[in-house]
Amino acid sequence: MSRTGENNIDLTALEKKAGQKAARTLRRNLKSILATATTSQTGAMLSAVGAGIKMKHDTLDALVIKASSATFKQHYGFEGVKSNGVAMRMKPFNHFTNLFAGTKALDNLIDEIGELRAEEITSKIRF
Repeated sequence: MSRTGENNIDLTALEKKAGQKAARTLRRNLKSILATATTSQTGAMLSAVGAGIKMKHDTLDALVIKASSATFKQHYGFEGVKSNGVAMRMKPFNHFTNLFAGTKALDNLIDEIGELRAEEITSKIRF
């Protein structure tokens, strides 16, 4: 069941579209950050990068970022023994911090969803 606002506008579809636009922007920006920050095995890391949305009860619930485990290890850093027995220490690259600081995708998404949900609320108020 979809939500509708004034003039029977499908708010669920509009919210989904806004989320998909933000996910595309985040995916594109993350790929460019990873391409400039890493030099070896970039192709494998870039092919695993993705972003999507999760809808729950006809509303946008979450933006989901998918990446390889190497991407997350580079973001947070790694200190430990690798599978071949060699001790390793890697400083964090902060890929995701750079991603969210360098894009307005989340701010635009917040504005769009705020307007849609405000319209939904005002359409349900009966004077």
